[in-house]
This record gives sequence, C-alpha cells and structure tokens, in this order.
Amino acid sequence: MKQFTAPITYFLQEGRDNLLECLRVAFRAAANHNIEKMIIFTAHGLGVTMALDEFTSTPEFTNVKLIAVTFPVGQPFSDAEGKPVDCVIGHELRRRFHEHSIPLLRAHMPFDPIATRSGDRGVLAHDLSLVESALDIFGGSMSLCVQAVMIACDAGEVEWGEHVIALTSDTAILAQAAPTRRMLTDLAVREVLCKPAVYNIGRGEKAENMLTESEGKKPRAKTLEGGVIRSSKAKVKPKSRS
Repeated sequence: MKQFTAPITYFLQEGRDNLLECLRVAFRAAANHNIEKMIIFTAHGLGVTMALDEFTSTPEFTNVKLIAVTFPVGQPFSDAEGKPVDCVIGHELRRRFHEHSIPLLRAHMPFDPIATRSGDRGVLAHDLSLVESALDIFGGSMSLCVQAVMIACDAGEVEWGEHVIALTSDTAILAQAAPTRRMLTDLAVREVLCKPAVYNIGRGEKAENMLTESEGKKPRAKTLEGGVIRSSKAKVKPKSRS
C-alpha cells in the first residue's frame, strides 16, 4: 500500500496568537514540498508583514513568492459590542507589499451571498454560503484558506492546477489551485498543515473543558501534536465574522 505520513500541528485556541507558529509550519512545509507560492489571507496585513520580517528574508525561503488576499471593499465588520469597524490595510503596508512585489488581491468572497435591494426577495448565491458553513467544521478559517486559493487563481497569480500553500492566522493548507468555477472538480486540499483543535471564537469552546484526562489537568502550551479531544456539551456562542 502506497502512503505517506505527515505531521499536523493543532492549536488549543483560534485566533491571531497562533500566527507566528502557523507561518513557521507553512514555510517549513513549503521547503519540504518545494512550494513556490504562499497565499496569506490577511485582514490588516500582519501576516504578510511577519512573513517578510521573519521568513522570506532568510536564504532558505527567499524563493517563496507571497500573495496577499484580503476582504473585499464593503465587507461589513463589527466589534464585540456590535459597532461597525473598518478592516483595511494601510497605505504604508500596501507600499511595502509593492516594494516586495507582493500582490494584494481584493475580490468578492466566492462563498458570500449577494445582497438584494429588497430583504423579502431572497439572497443570491445562498447555496454557496452553505459551503462556507460546511467548511467551518474544520475551524472558522478553513473557508478563508480555500477561498483565498480560488481568488488568487481567478486573478491569475497562481496557475490552474498549481500546488500552493494558503494560510490565515491559525490554519494552513497545501492545496491544488483552481478557479472558482472549477472548485468542485479541480480544487483539492492535499494536506492540512495546522488548524485549531478548539473553536473558542467560533463556538465558544474552552480547551480546559475538552482535553482528555491523559493530556493532563490544564495545557501549558498552545499547540499539541496528535492530541485527542472530546466534544463538550456546554452551550456555545454563535460564530462571529468580526
């Protein structure tokens, strides 16, 4: 039987605190698999900045081309109190990306529905939003990684069928790229490199309530290799896109 074994890093929380380790895992995989392009989905540009400062400046990773994908213009965001907030990448960062030949892609998210003028007339592309909900079982960032690959391929920054790495702050995948219209026939996730094991943001889960007794009373580290968790029966909060 032909097979291979690959490591997966699991984070015990979702969110930006995992970004540096997520980048480290992604760049290590890029070197191991000879991946030439890395797609970083970023809201404020931090992931791309960290990749430039910590990784692409080293000889081992100088051949990795970075591609930035961010939210489209008009995407609504709100803070914890429900107040609208801006989510943009500033002029200085955009200029730095340009100096390093890093394209910044903004496009309609493939899984997002299209609003209509009247609220009682349904929602266009509603079925595609169910794809996003389905991918959320792998964590809230998985759908962003998949959509980033399609956006980059739609824009011509990666080739149809090319293998790339896509990541957010807490999830990274190795995928075969395809344009949006060929998602169900040609796009393939070859490996999950890292992901959250506990969905504290999307579902309100708590790691200390979910770890098995064999893993100790309380985790000291924020990552684990091959850990086993059990589901919690506690009520959880609905996912927020803010």
